[in-house]
Amino acid sequence: MITKTKANKSFRGTTRYVLEKEKGQIIGGNMYGKTTDELVEQFALSAHLNPQLKDPCYHLMLSLPKTDRAMNDNEITQLSERHLANVVVLSRLTGDESQVKQPDKRIDDAKLNQLADEFIANQLPAYDFFIARHSDKKHDHTHIVASRVNNLDGKSIRTWNNFAHSEHSARVLEREFNLTQVQSSWESKRKAMTRNQRDLVDKLGLPSEEIMRRAIDTVAADKPTMPQLIERLWSEHQVKSIVSYYSHGGVRGIKFGIDIGSVNKDNSPRMLWKQGGNLNKYKCSFNKLQSELGVSYDPKRDDSEIKALTEMLETVPLRQDKQQVIISSEANILTDDLPTFKANTDAAVKNKRQLTAQQSAELYHHYGTGLQNLLVIDQDKKIAIRGLQEKRTEQEVTEILMTSSIGWTQDEASQLVLVAKELMKGEQKEPKSLPKEKPHFAQGDKYLTPSVLDERLGAISIDSAEHQAQQKLAFELVNYAVPIAKALMKHWGEQYGEHSEIKFKVSQLRKEGNQFIYNSDERGEIFRVEVKKKQHQHGYEYSILNIGEVLTTDFEHWDKVSNLLKKLQYQVEAEKVSQSQRRGLSR
Repeated sequence: MITKTKANKSFRGTTRYVLEKEKGQIIGGNMYGKTTDELVEQFALSAHLNPQLKDPCYHLMLSLPKTDRAMNDNEITQLSERHLANVVVLSRLTGDESQVKQPDKRIDDAKLNQLADEFIANQLPAYDFFIARHSDKKHDHTHIVASRVNNLDGKSIRTWNNFAHSEHSARVLEREFNLTQVQSSWESKRKAMTRNQRDLVDKLGLPSEEIMRRAIDTVAADKPTMPQLIERLWSEHQVKSIVSYYSHGGVRGIKFGIDIGSVNKDNSPRMLWKQGGNLNKYKCSFNKLQSELGVSYDPKRDDSEIKALTEMLETVPLRQDKQQVIISSEANILTDDLPTFKANTDAAVKNKRQLTAQQSAELYHHYGTGLQNLLVIDQDKKIAIRGLQEKRTEQEVTEILMTSSIGWTQDEASQLVLVAKELMKGEQKEPKSLPKEKPHFAQGDKYLTPSVLDERLGAISIDSAEHQAQQKLAFELVNYAVPIAKALMKHWGEQYGEHSEIKFKVSQLRKEGNQFIYNSDERGEIFRVEVKKKQHQHGYEYSILNIGEVLTTDFEHWDKVSNLLKKLQYQVEAEKVSQSQRRGLSR
């Protein structure tokens, strides 16, 4: 059975909807009225006993599958009464028995039935309610409209967790009345389709989101590795899977795309993209693919292959002969020969590479001889320069840098090669007698001096892996977080006036003059940065005054802040447009 439950303010609106709009027939209850006005009059008397209750109207619905046996009015009335009783009894439980989502803790059926029988015999008459049946739809269903107020003591029915209580009650009644057993939402871990969605499925077939969900369930059935999942989704279902990474190397998320059958202005196929968490928040995020579906992921083993697949999927054309419409869980799906697909993929990646992975690693070690005492960033610049000086192509040097322990992406390594080329030009022009100033680390209009960090991290030896990792994280965090912090402070000031400090859940950001200070409740000051506008140039220059302990989770925090900022700015723009439209209408 499908069940819905809701508490609201309006007895009249709910009763009118049930009896007049959907032409429901009253088949049970304990009220004398038969019309909307008569029933509302009686409900109002009940509500006056507890005037502080904001939502006195309780509306529950049960929908029976068409395939189940026909039930007469007496059976439907009994079923509905027991459902109302179950929900009320469950709302009163405490402790482990109230944990309806946990089979090993929740109340057993026998005890719940006993408590429901006692409630029906002794307490149900004190609540005004009626039961109406709708039989003119594809699915026979019943409405229970009740007052939450007890006519004897004025106390109200609790609605906390009522949706879960309602679902559990439906599962118990399915067993008791020998009806089709279905899964509750926390068991299926997927939201049921709405009635409008079901109607569209009947007319047009499954929506694209559902096609992708079912494809993922099918492909993940034998618990593949993450690269295998990506390969199979493409080869077997023409579903693209794109994994994105943070600049520090961790996985940011995964999105899925499918051709929706139309074209863009340039005649390219129009894709529907869904982030994994939005496609199905319980199963399809990168983490849930592992914890819920058993997909295996090892960064060292899988990341290079995932990135190669991503490059291929971002450019490979859709094959029209492979467009799928899955019409049932037993759908007959066309498939390619997976080894052929893998061979084609490997060939495409190999054609783009000029060196093998082993050659790249050996050359990195060769060019890095004698540079071990440098910071990794400076070491990699020197390696790039040495490679270019030995007439290696830019692509080859890029591939060599990608084997660095710092974990450069291809784009980052390519940018570093360009930096190395500029440094080579400077060395050629600069007189040898002049001492060379240590180059600043640059990204866009943000410049940082690595030597500042050396003083802050003096307890760690300069050539240690810990120092190198912390150095990289510190640079990247400041580069990423400070522009967001600056924009957030600006937005907060424009909207709310005072903006010297913003409190997050377990951290805070504050602005003191030209300084931005970010503190963690647990780790203390994470960074203190001075922001200055460049003289005679556009943009800003950032000077690190202090760096504390930096963790990879800090990047996730600022990513969430960035998304929040975008939403806030969008709301402001939308409000401006709305106000402009209102002014236009008022003239």
